[in-house]
Amino acid sequence: MKKKKIIITGGAGYIGCHVVEELLNSNYEVVVIDRFSFDTESLKNFKNNENLKIFNDDIRNLKKLETYLNGAEAIIHLAALVGEAACKISETETVTINYDATIKLCDLARKLKIKKFIFMSTASSYGVQNTDEIANEITKLNPVSLYAKTKIDCENSLLKDFSDDIEITIFRPSTVYGHSRRMRFDLILNHLVLDAVLKKEIKVFGPDMVRPLMWVGEPARVYKKVIDSTDSKFRSEIFNMGYDKENYKKIDIAKIVQNNFFPDIEMDIIDKDKDLRSYHLDFGKMKKYFNLSPGSDLLNATKLILDNINSKSYGDLKSKKYYNT
Repeated sequence: MKKKKIIITGGAGYIGCHVVEELLNSNYEVVVIDRFSFDTESLKNFKNNENLKIFNDDIRNLKKLETYLNGAEAIIHLAALVGEAACKISETETVTINYDATIKLCDLARKLKIKKFIFMSTASSYGVQNTDEIANEITKLNPVSLYAKTKIDCENSLLKDFSDDIEITIFRPSTVYGHSRRMRFDLILNHLVLDAVLKKEIKVFGPDMVRPLMWVGEPARVYKKVIDSTDSKFRSEIFNMGYDKENYKKIDIAKIVQNNFFPDIEMDIIDKDKDLRSYHLDFGKMKKYFNLSPGSDLLNATKLILDNINSKSYGDLKSKKYYNT
């Protein structure tokens, strides 16, 4: 039987590395399109796998994209300028990559009769919410960044203009944490751990602000279920991606790190945070459709990060490649 060909844009990224590994382990033919903006070595462990093809290219390069996409079963679209800091550098570049390229990519997928298009949106779309209310997929969105706005615009256009022809599935992921072959230290758990190691400090801004978190390997497990499905139950659906038990106050995340790994470091609490996002999400729909349990947790993820730091696997911990700016 011919192997299914799956396209992963941004496959060399923080989440993408895990997706590549999951699909290769499941014997899919995997094609990665990534411009390797941060880490050129993130996929080196897989470079000899005969089921993997890697193209160092920009998703805005439409002339090449058609060649890469021919014969594909599905596209997992992760490529984007991710996060408010990265998007502040150039509004024009943010829109052309995050919105324009997404729509053109889906249009090309329709032309090539690709069956499934999986889009990674963001839970940042919920912005500032009353955290006494638990936001589900139909809760009014309240974005506070250009990054979130471009993702919402993509959601609307994909469902409005393409859902009759392609199985569009949209995910709004929790903030991810944990080790990856393309590591990031600009995410809440990871940077708390790094600051504790390098600065001997645990500093919490806006301690009562709520963030849903999720292990960085979760999206790979979820995407595989969408790709494997032979019915259309995921068609035109939006999912909050995460687990109900992983809605945390920021102070609680810091306490887990402090109590279990750095009990000798005092915590410094600053009441306000310039990042205003605070939202408590409902993941009941994801549970109903996917019936997954978390593949890791804050304790195990923190231990793995520390193991890699202590073994010097990350090299220069202050390297710019660990930050999405």
